[in-house]
Amino acid sequence: MRRGALAVGGAAGIGLLNPAAAFGRTAGDPRPIPGGFSDTFKLVPSDPFIHVLPPQLGFEMSTITDFSGAVGAAEIQGTAHGSDGITYGFDTDMRFMQGTYVGLDGRVRKGSFGFI
Repeated sequence: MRRGALAVGGAAGIGLLNPAAAFGRTAGDPRPIPGGFSDTFKLVPSDPFIHVLPPQLGFEMSTITDFSGAVGAAEIQGTAHGSDGITYGFDTDMRFMQGTYVGLDGRVRKGSFGFI
C-alpha cells in the first residue's frame, strides 16, 4: 500500500519538474499591450519596462493585446504599521483576466491570467 502510494505520488510530481508546466508557459503566450510604464514609472506609449497601465477609467485594464473577455482591476492604497513600530505606505495593483486572445503563434486561445 505504501509503495503504491509512493509510486502514484512520484508519478504525479514528475510534471512539476518541467519549468514550462510550473510557470504555465506555452507556445500560445499572449501578446502584451504596447504601452505601459518606463523603468522610472512614467507612462510611455511603446517599449515600456512593464506592460501595464493604471487601473483607472480611460486606460486599458487588460495587459493583453487582442483580448476579449472579463477583466477585474483594483488599486488599493493605504498605510500599515509594522511590528518594528514604523508606518509604511503601500500601493497595490491587482487584476484578473479571463477570456479569449490571439497568441503569439497567431491562434485564438482561451485563458485566465492574474497578477498582484
